[in-house]
Amino acid sequence: MAAFFDEYVRHVFPERRAQARAEWPWPGDEWADERLREATWLRIAGTGEPSRWTEIVEFGPGAGKYTAMALARTPAQVTAYEISSAFIEILEQRFAAEVSQGRLGIRKIDWADNEGLLRDYDCRIGSADVCFAIDVLMMMDFQSALVYLISAAAMLRRGGRFVATFADGGTVSGLDRMLRDVGRHSAFDAAPCTRFHWIDAPILSAILPRLGFGNLVIEHGPEGGLDIARLYLQAELVDPEAAARARRCLLPVGDSTNRRASDAVGR
Repeated sequence: MAAFFDEYVRHVFPERRAQARAEWPWPGDEWADERLREATWLRIAGTGEPSRWTEIVEFGPGAGKYTAMALARTPAQVTAYEISSAFIEILEQRFAAEVSQGRLGIRKIDWADNEGLLRDYDCRIGSADVCFAIDVLMMMDFQSALVYLISAAAMLRRGGRFVATFADGGTVSGLDRMLRDVGRHSAFDAAPCTRFHWIDAPILSAILPRLGFGNLVIEHGPEGGLDIARLYLQAELVDPEAAARARRCLLPVGDSTNRRASDAVGR
């Protein structure tokens, strides 16, 4: 996936911008308009007090659409975790002043390291006011997305908030897109792509409390347009003890064939 997004930033986006004769300054600008970005920011801000936030964590910033909002609209220090080296280069260019001032830390994710996020965050575990992941978990199967949910629960302080979007399988627009994308993606199952991985509200409602989250707000995005098939989640960390217990799920216990760790190591 990192190589996929590197290719997008360096080659696909410039070609797409030229073909559209558009004035998109940054990769990803074609994915959302100002209306959608503002509506999403309102969900990130929620009913909290952004003017009092000191620490924000962002998963998958891309070129920094929401990173820019967080830096401009809060006094917080922002830590942004990204898998793509090309996107990281964009972020370092776009936010050079904020990086040099120490307001923005840009960190590269090791996709295969379940505990990498928390090992990097280390002494600040349990201190973040907000963690958010906008349009990144949509392209991740939910089993993999759980690593980020569990990591967010550990990073947040009690009362901190996690905000994310998922691919909404519970709407007409979501079902329409599933059918449309059969021919677009299913023949290329082994290759990284922009295929959505679908989920619905009951799964989130059932599993998030087990990770320490409560006061859930789960809403279907408006049908059609640029907001097609997004499921918006807002959740508050209410049980840090449950979050701490969930961290044990990140430990490797075997391999992909379900062999025990001891058996897998010996072969």
